[in-house]
Amino acid sequence: MTQMHGDPQSTDASSTDDPPTGHQAIDEALERLDRVDDLDLSLHPEEFDAIHGVLRQSLAEAGRDEVAPDAP
Repeated sequence: MTQMHGDPQSTDASSTDDPPTGHQAIDEALERLDRVDDLDLSLHPEEFDAIHGVLRQSLAEAGRDEVAPDAP
């Protein structure tokens, strides 16, 4: 992920050592976020909006793809 303000352990905002989440859409959104600095500044709002949309949709669908446990 990108460097957080005030995070003394993060020194390089362009590299990530974060493990995958196991959720493809979220992992892809985080990869896009890591690459946002490579985009022209004028494209940042559009990219942030797209990433936010993916994360918002993932949260809205959280738990719906899991199988409910069997009732006793």
